Amino acid sequence: MGEELPILKGILNGVVDYHNAPVRFGRVPKREKARILAAMQQSTNSRTQEKAVAAEMEDDQRLLGTVIRAHLETCEFTREKVEPMLRRAREQPSYTACPPTLACPLNPNPQPLTGQQELLQDFSKRFSPAIRGVVEFAKRIPGFTLLAQDDQVTLLKAGVFEVLLVRLACMFDAQNNSMICLNGQVLKRESIHNSSNARFLMDSMFDFAERLNSLRLSDAEIGLFCSIVVIAADRPGLRNTEIIERMHNKLKNALQMIINQNHPNQLGLIHELMKKIPDLRTLNTLHSEKLLAFKMTEQQQLAQQQQQQQMWGSMMAEDECNSKSPGGASSWSSSSDVTMEEVKSPLGSVSSTESMCSGEVASLNEYHHQSHHVSSAPLLAATLAGGLCPHRHRA
Repeated sequence: MGEELPILKGILNGVVDYHNAPVRFGRVPKREKARILAAMQQSTNSRTQEKAVAAEMEDDQRLLGTVIRAHLETCEFTREKVEPMLRRAREQPSYTACPPTLACPLNPNPQPLTGQQELLQDFSKRFSPAIRGVVEFAKRIPGFTLLAQDDQVTLLKAGVFEVLLVRLACMFDAQNNSMICLNGQVLKRESIHNSSNARFLMDSMFDFAERLNSLRLSDAEIGLFCSIVVIAADRPGLRNTEIIERMHNKLKNALQMIINQNHPNQLGLIHELMKKIPDLRTLNTLHSEKLLAFKMTEQQQLAQQQQQQQMWGSMMAEDECNSKSPGGASSWSSSSDVTMEEVKSPLGSVSSTESMCSGEVASLNEYHHQSHHVSSAPLLAATLAGGLCPHRHRA
């Protein structure tokens, strides 16, 4: 086909402008004709999209102002908001100890609540605004909303956790080797339990936060860095990587400009900052692996629970038919209740759905701000639990 109609080959490869090409389809099969027309339309759409994105990002000063303002208006962890909290925590520390399930800066109450439902509801309330802030920030990056919807979702799903880690880094205090909670209480690093990989992940987060904070970046620089983390052309599954690569380079140049102004004596700072991106992705991978482990554990526990229920039901039916042992059913029921409580996973509802990150991204991308099920996993809490969750008692 390409040999017979070379001009069509040129159109499909984007070499020839089909608007000025005198193409006659003649006896071209309908299916092939449809494919050619679709390729022409896609090429037109791609060029239109590319021009629109280029126009959005053409003015460097406007680009800088838009990204910085978006960060300041969607982030609750800017220097102005966090500095007073850190100062109070250092001058008059109020230490707390909590299970790894609750070890997260977003948790305003590190002490266990009265029950699992209350805990998950509290985390859902706390994590939804933080994730929504990241999504809103991404949507305000010039050119982002002009991308194909599939590419928007792909970028958000891959980057929202990483941006959240960058934003939360200021809540980790390397000076006192501790983490600050929203209520101002201080959680010492060594007080976090050693359970499975929870401690390893927590140590990795502390180390990353310490290295990032040591660069002493301004809020403007943090905001631009977050935009680069979101707009990454090497994310798997992207369709139009060329446009995203151009956006990434434009944002990187803007960050370089600001760093040159604020840190004239640190010529290698931009390179040090870009080295943090692989670290973020490693932490993101660890987070995903922990959620997967939770899901697999829950499935095993659900299978055990179903087996227990079937056994309990068959034994109850057998006892009802056995009139010679009237006390049997009561004693078995009591024993079974204890067994069932032991079989139930305290983290069952935590891992019963996809990561809350993915849920927020999917719903917010469609501009629906609906409340999520309590069973949605809190972004960091589920990660740090290490597969263990201590029993909670009333105060």
